[in-house]
Amino acid sequence: MDRERMKELAEEQFIKRQEATTITTGETSDVIFINERSYRLVHNYREAYDQQKMAARFSDFLEKYDFLVGDIAADQLRLHGFYKDGATGVARSQQISALQDYLYEEVNFGAPYFVLENLEPHDVDEGEDEQQPVHRKRRRQRRSNTNTNHSNNKDGGNNQHHKSKPKGPAVAEKTKPAGNKAKHVKERANTVETKGHKKRRRFQIRERQTTETKG
Repeated sequence: MDRERMKELAEEQFIKRQEATTITTGETSDVIFINERSYRLVHNYREAYDQQKMAARFSDFLEKYDFLVGDIAADQLRLHGFYKDGATGVARSQQISALQDYLYEEVNFGAPYFVLENLEPHDVDEGEDEQQPVHRKRRRQRRSNTNTNHSNNKDGGNNQHHKSKPKGPAVAEKTKPAGNKAKHVKERANTVETKGHKKRRRFQIRERQTTETKG
């Protein structure tokens, strides 16, 4: 599939999502109705809110959150939901008080973003959404088990390899027959005798010269 075809499919999907979501404005510009549910635009940094992008990215699953945060990157809208502060059983990282941390860690510096307050939050069917984290968790676990097995097999293979080769002494001892040792000593003795013989020869010559002078 070439790039042009992929671009066409993305545009078709964009249009379908827009058609499935209805967005209108209220009496004031900060009041917005999404699928006939009311929201309030509480922050719109660098005019980030765009009705068409919102319609293409919105999902009914987001209706459970008390706040929706959208940021723009590469001309694409990303949405993230937060609950109100003090919500029961909700981690602090998912409460609106953690917004600054989210912007600092997840949003590009200086990127446009907006915050919508959901005035009519309600429970939604989370069956489809819950399957994804479980699937990812299982995949990570299976991946971890695979790495563990691979490590065990590798260690086991190394152990077998080491077992098949018994360790020898750290320093190999060299042994020589007694005859070789005697020969070696004899050679050393001959060498000493030869040197000594040369010295005696020089001494005798010098002594002979001295005798002739006296006579």
